[in-house]
Amino acid sequence: MKRIFIGSSSEELVTAKIVKAILKQDFEVIIWDEALWNKSIFKLNRNFLSNLLTATLKFDYGILIGSPDDKVDYRGKEMLQARDNVLFELGLFTGRLGLDKCAFLVDDTVKIPSDLGGVKLAMFNKNNLADKVEEVRQMFQNSSEIDMNFFPSSTLAYAYYENFIKYVCEHFITNKGFDFKNILYHDCRFKIMIPKTLPNDLNMAFQKIQNKIGVEKISFGATGRVRNVHVDVKIENGQLVLLDFPTTLTGIDHAISNLLPNDYKNQTDDYRLILDRELNKFIITLKKTIEKNEYDDFVTIERI
Repeated sequence: MKRIFIGSSSEELVTAKIVKAILKQDFEVIIWDEALWNKSIFKLNRNFLSNLLTATLKFDYGILIGSPDDKVDYRGKEMLQARDNVLFELGLFTGRLGLDKCAFLVDDTVKIPSDLGGVKLAMFNKNNLADKVEEVRQMFQNSSEIDMNFFPSSTLAYAYYENFIKYVCEHFITNKGFDFKNILYHDCRFKIMIPKTLPNDLNMAFQKIQNKIGVEKISFGATGRVRNVHVDVKIENGQLVLLDFPTTLTGIDHAISNLLPNDYKNQTDDYRLILDRELNKFIITLKKTIEKNEYDDFVTIERI
């Protein structure tokens, strides 16, 4: 289930709970306000900003609630604006998740900062709150599955497709199959194996799997590549099955270890959650790229 972060001042916690009640059937919703240190998001013994940054990596969507908490003087007039920390969190989550996955749910008495162009603003009052939350729900449900973030998941998937998968698929189409031991196999499928988690030595882990299932290798030239393409294969019920174990996934682990070294070192729940999310994003991006190029009848992706 997709996860939503709701941030608000403590004065607007009642509104946050109403929003959660409306959305909880379709999403996992967690509320944080300045007076609550929810143990599922923050750890008291860690730097606040580091904790907030970690939180942005654990959620699919963000809703920040702007309430009339602070009085400000604007061009000689006294106005009400949302608390600074709520605006900061809005910027942080928008930068992390993208414009179509963040919403600013704002009390209609609040002064709106002039530089929020593009951010979804849902101006609410006590009579239309449910309708405005429904607008946000629709926006989230219609948002793209693919997003870019601090980790290279989507980029790795695109590069893996362009530098390897595309050449295998093009060779299959052009040559109407693959030659293996002097036999041209027309009945072929290409299976990409993605691990459930990332061991310390991914190459060795994949080598153990290859040894266990028993694979051989084929090589072929590809247009635009200086070196041959090498693929593991095996015969299953007369069908040639091509197998690949993308070691490029180690890039995700390296990114986590650099950005969140304590979580990586201690293999915390946060680390496992973020890792699983990034592996899923790699798979989603890869699947959509394969489908876009109409190779999904030949290529399958499996978690192992």
